[in-house]
Amino acid sequence: MHVQQAIASFRQYCPQEQSAFLLHLAHALTIIARDTYEVGEQGISQPARLRRINEVQHRVTSFLIALMHQDTQRYPDEVLMGILLDHADDLELQGHIQEAVQHLMTLLALPR
Repeated sequence: MHVQQAIASFRQYCPQEQSAFLLHLAHALTIIARDTYEVGEQGISQPARLRRINEVQHRVTSFLIALMHQDTQRYPDEVLMGILLDHADDLELQGHIQEAVQHLMTLLALPR
C-alpha cells in the first residue's frame, strides 16, 4: 500500500473508525514484533527492529490517546501514516507493516 492511498483512506474515517483501525494495528504490531525474538530462547535476535516497532507502537498509542481526548494538537493524519509506513532502513519491516495496514483498511471498507 502506498502512503498516499493510506492517507486518503485514513482521512475518510471518523474518529471512532480511526481508533478502531489503530487499535487493531497496535495488536498487529505485537505480532510483527514476535519476529525479533530468538526462537526457543528469552533473548532478542533483532533488537534494532524491535526498537523501531516499539517506536511505531508509541506513536500509534499516542495518537489514540489524543483521539480519546479530542486533542487537535496530535500528528496530522499524513504525518502519522508516514511514520507508520515508511521504514526505508528496514524494508522487511516496512513490508510487514504495509501489509497489516492494507489488510486492516480492507476490513474496515467491508460492509457491516
